[in-house]
Amino acid sequence: MYNSYGDIFMERKKVLIIGLIMILFIVISIIFINFPNIRLELIGEDITLNVYDEYKELGAKAYYKDKDISDNIYINNSNLDTSKVGVYKIEYIVQYRQSKKKVERTVKVIDKVPPVLTLNGDSIVKLTVGDEFNDPLVIANDNYDGDLTSKVEIISNVDKNTVGTYQIIYKVSDSSNNESSTSRTVVYREKVNVTKSPEIAVLNYHFFYDPTLGESCNESICIDVKKFREQLDYLKDNNYKTLTMEEFREWMYGEINIPEKSVLITIDDGAMGTGAHNGNKLIPILEEYKMHATLFLITGWWDISNYSSEYLSVESHTNDMHMSGLCGGVASGAQMLCSSQEEVLADLKKSIEITGSKTAFCFPFYAYNNKAIENVKEVGFSLAFIGGNRKANRLVDKYKIPRYPIYKNTSLQEFINIVSN
Repeated sequence: MYNSYGDIFMERKKVLIIGLIMILFIVISIIFINFPNIRLELIGEDITLNVYDEYKELGAKAYYKDKDISDNIYINNSNLDTSKVGVYKIEYIVQYRQSKKKVERTVKVIDKVPPVLTLNGDSIVKLTVGDEFNDPLVIANDNYDGDLTSKVEIISNVDKNTVGTYQIIYKVSDSSNNESSTSRTVVYREKVNVTKSPEIAVLNYHFFYDPTLGESCNESICIDVKKFREQLDYLKDNNYKTLTMEEFREWMYGEINIPEKSVLITIDDGAMGTGAHNGNKLIPILEEYKMHATLFLITGWWDISNYSSEYLSVESHTNDMHMSGLCGGVASGAQMLCSSQEEVLADLKKSIEITGSKTAFCFPFYAYNNKAIENVKEVGFSLAFIGGNRKANRLVDKYKIPRYPIYKNTSLQEFINIVSN
């Protein structure tokens, strides 16, 4: 029994205060447990990766008050797959003294690489009006989507019945909207009537030297640069066209006509005076006269970069088969004639890889046989040259095109007879 209302009031006040203290304690405990004094911070920002790139973890740091508790961080990246385009979340979770906190990092995996379009066949196709053009199409491959060939869009206005130059556009997009395009040029020309006329001289040189610089050359196929200039002067003064090898090919295949006063200048090997590394006589003279020539280079012997000029094209004279005396009963050109087909084809393909051209080939030492010709055809050459000391015309065998070797003792009159008769 309470003695008075005052005692009752005081007792109730005491209970109320105790209750409030307990409630406050509970609230503080809840705050402490659920909102602990833990800081969890990402190192670095969100990450964007190209598909297939390696993901490199940047990590995070965690602190409880001033204490480093980063060793308690658990990283969950189990759903990350950098081989698939998408958006991923990396979880960082820290737990300490019954307290727990989590943050996330966003990782975007994207594809920014466009598909690769590869033309089948040649980038420039030359046809005669009326000929059908069978488009060899393209191959489309993407780093992420794989083969997209079936999705290539083709835009073409080719008209086989009208002379002109046409463009075929090939376009393709991948699943990330990266787009690629390439094109092919198709040229339709007037039909050319192929006859034996005209006949033109294909000139064949080897080595160049300048006696005024103290240089000498004892071989019969050497030529003094003074004599070479005299010969070019005659061609220039008499309005001869010096053909590029591509122009000669087009003429031989009846695609174009050329002036009757035309010559093709060829040089074999790539030795003395022909390149920047061995005397550099040929190219400066060609550039001075603005006349074209073709070098048949033994590609495995000298670096093709030594022969760079807009007036000098480079074709194959084998990669490393310019050796004689290797076969019984064969006086020259023996290595190519008696090597296995596998060896010959490998050598020719290597030379094509270096020159970047299949337009023309020159048989070493002018030596050839049926097997050698078939090998040259198999790797895709359009023309092949020999010796012969006679003029070329469009009716001769395209793999036995004759040439006139020019010697040290070839007089100017003999040169004039060669190109004009």
